[in-house]
Amino acid sequence: MRNFRILSAVPLLAVTMFLSLSCTHKIKSFEYSSEYYRIQLSDTAPFVKYLTVDAFGNSKLERNPVQWRMSPEAEKYELRKVSDSQVNICRKGAAGIAGWEFKFYVKKFTVTSNYRGDNSLPGIEFRFSKSENHTSLLGVMAGRKKTRLPAVLHLPDMGTFQVVADKRDVVVDYDASRKDNPNFISILLPVATKQQKVVSYTFTVHSVYPLFSGVEQEKYAGFRRNYLNLFQVNPRLQVLANNSCSDPCAFTLYLSSMLALKTPPLVDSLTALDLLRMSIERYLNGMKAYGMFGYNSNWEDKNADNYNSKSQPYDYLDTYPSLVISACNYIMGSNDIRWAEKYYPKIKEWIDLQMKRDYNKNGLVEYELSGNSGSWDGVVRPANWWDTIGFGHEDAFSNALTYDALNLMVVVAEMLGKTDDAELYRQFAGNLKKAYFNNFFNPSTGVLAGWKSKDGKLHDYYFLMVNSMAVYYNLVPEDRIKDIMLTLWNKMKEAGFKDFTLGVPGNLVSVRKEDYTHHDPRWGGGEKDDGSDAFQRYENGGASLNWSYFTLKAFKKAGLDEQLQTISEGILKGIDEGGFQGSCSESGMTKDWKTWNGECWGYEGFLCDGYLALLAFNPEDK
Repeated sequence: MRNFRILSAVPLLAVTMFLSLSCTHKIKSFEYSSEYYRIQLSDTAPFVKYLTVDAFGNSKLERNPVQWRMSPEAEKYELRKVSDSQVNICRKGAAGIAGWEFKFYVKKFTVTSNYRGDNSLPGIEFRFSKSENHTSLLGVMAGRKKTRLPAVLHLPDMGTFQVVADKRDVVVDYDASRKDNPNFISILLPVATKQQKVVSYTFTVHSVYPLFSGVEQEKYAGFRRNYLNLFQVNPRLQVLANNSCSDPCAFTLYLSSMLALKTPPLVDSLTALDLLRMSIERYLNGMKAYGMFGYNSNWEDKNADNYNSKSQPYDYLDTYPSLVISACNYIMGSNDIRWAEKYYPKIKEWIDLQMKRDYNKNGLVEYELSGNSGSWDGVVRPANWWDTIGFGHEDAFSNALTYDALNLMVVVAEMLGKTDDAELYRQFAGNLKKAYFNNFFNPSTGVLAGWKSKDGKLHDYYFLMVNSMAVYYNLVPEDRIKDIMLTLWNKMKEAGFKDFTLGVPGNLVSVRKEDYTHHDPRWGGGEKDDGSDAFQRYENGGASLNWSYFTLKAFKKAGLDEQLQTISEGILKGIDEGGFQGSCSESGMTKDWKTWNGECWGYEGFLCDGYLALLAFNPEDK
């Protein structure tokens, strides 16, 4: 009897396996839902009609960011239900094993491709609407629109899937477009091949964030859900960018580098430092980005030859510092000495080019454009990230970053035994610090001005970000920090800004028309001389999450705990509520910039820069 049972078990097992793999029980659609995610499949390609995720398993699954369009070959496929937690996809009338198998579990699902020769099905596409969610696939790219697994599929304000394959060196297709028709973010799982006859992909819901005492409190829900929001990979340029559908900006990469240093592993061996290395290597090997002369802004067309940088005749003054900071942070975070030795000459070239811009030899670097009032033609751009405000000549924002870049170069040069270089950059840093405060401090307002133009005039609009960065980078004397930050706080109260769920304003009084580079009222340009008619629009005093990290750190350093708590609570609430992604229905403009009463004046839809703010809530960030 024992032998009979053993022998008879073989065909029973085979029958069970055949039923699980084959195409039976034809249906038109299939849905699986747990408290963590919901997915809906159709028998018409591209198959995935609905996918949403709730990072915390609270069944908040009503919002579907999938952009689904029927394939012309839709009639060729069949959807077959195997059980309540498994469904297969086959060609019509196909016998034998299914081309695709989906199996569902509470916090994960698997997608398996079986090779069927000429009868193979198309790949499984997850296609997201940019207007619904700025999804990004975070992984090391193997080429243009190709990402190597493991990777992370991150849906800001919703949740995160870790994506792995059961084979080594599996590459998936990843693409994104910001064009009006269509705009999308797409991840395509390739089918198995003759060489790899079975490939299985696993999607697991898992939030990535630093652990610290109290992080599981409800007030940190947005922190936990959105800690990865700053990381957005443009798949066509293979680099971290404003978002996966937008421009890369060389002058913001250092923000990603700061967060990468404090980010836990993303999945398996993949880290945020890997994303940073991938991006900085693109620049080290000659890639251009916005903020660099010669940038090809038509990046969606790989054959485009209409090079321009939005009428930018010079590299922004904050570009090279950002790249140097990014490279140095990667070296210090990874301790990859071989990489450091390979790329040190180019990193040194960047910082040396920056320091050659100290044209008057006073220790500060100068932008080539004067920054004089009335010198802006509405086309040419100014010195830094704030590209509609007339920062020029001696720019306090860019010089603060230059100071940090110099200090980091000292560390890296010493790591590599280049003592002469270390001493040179230490001297440059010392000279810059010696000149900085006296050059930019405005005694009539009690705060630092944004820039000193070539004619010697200070341009001071109570720039919150400039003063906060100067405090953060130790460019303000210790005994002046509290007074400066308290002055800015009082000015905010006087001006009427109090809702920190909107983020923070860049400046607290309107920028005069003569000092604004973009004259269109849509972008904050005022028709009145004092600019007050456009105040709170876009960069002219608009509120955003951008640069709020430095504001939080500066108020903390100033010891203004009550003010810090008020700002912190507002920002955390705004992030948790999804206040910085998507459009406002009444205007069509987006939430990345708002007036002080909450009207939308943004255009990106998702500007990831601001999410560095989350780093300020990590106690390990010193």
